[in-house]
Amino acid sequence: MSIVMKRRLRGFHALLDMALRDERSRPRPSDFLVADIKKKKLSIKDQLVSLDRRTHATAR
Repeated sequence: MSIVMKRRLRGFHALLDMALRDERSRPRPSDFLVADIKKKKLSIKDQLVSLDRRTHATAR
């Protein structure tokens, strides 16, 4: 289960990377949208770290 969740989160993180790149390439990028995308990316990173900790804790 955690492997599937990690893959989904990484895929969503990659989509957010593309959205951030697209927004920043606009002539007048929205600061609000850039900040929102960054918050979502950080949340995903936190979830991935949490999953890694759980996986490593059960492996011991």
